[in-house]
Amino acid sequence: MARISKPPEVRRQEILDTAMELFAEKGYEDTSMADIARRMGVVQGLCYRYFDSKRVLFQEAMEQYVKECCAAGLPIIHDRSRTIRQRLDDMAELVLRMEDTARHRAFYHRPGSQSFHTELNLRICEYLVPHVAEELSDACARGELRLEHPELTASYLLHGQIGLLGESGTPLETRVALLRRCADRILEPEN
Repeated sequence: MARISKPPEVRRQEILDTAMELFAEKGYEDTSMADIARRMGVVQGLCYRYFDSKRVLFQEAMEQYVKECCAAGLPIIHDRSRTIRQRLDDMAELVLRMEDTARHRAFYHRPGSQSFHTELNLRICEYLVPHVAEELSDACARGELRLEHPELTASYLLHGQIGLLGESGTPLETRVALLRRCADRILEPEN
């Protein structure tokens, strides 16, 4: 087999993508670094050259995916030409549109991957909290909202939705509508 040299960033991404494909097919536990190398047609040592372990590889893949999942939402979150409630409506629509098209959905929604899905949701929340807190603080400064602790409110809004979004017995549209009603109640100005 002829050796094919690729730039490090290309090879690294190839390893990440191949790993996620295999995790979706076989599950995380049943996929080894040897499986990833075999699928790529490279020696196992190449994978270890870029990643110390399967867990390190997976953590980096998840970090990439968090940013990918949030990329479409950040312009909505930071669109100050719209009210906070309009932005929440736009985010709800985005969640509904993206539900079936997310790139690694097959892995995160795979039976046995619930703990990874929960970890992904937590990381998405952690990534988004400073962005949402910034916008809630701005809305308070402009008089649109009256919140005592915008940062805590952002954390509560984001982390509070994890359980409901992860509950699969209720249609997504119903869960998102309930989340919107809850957010409206939390953001109501005090009398």
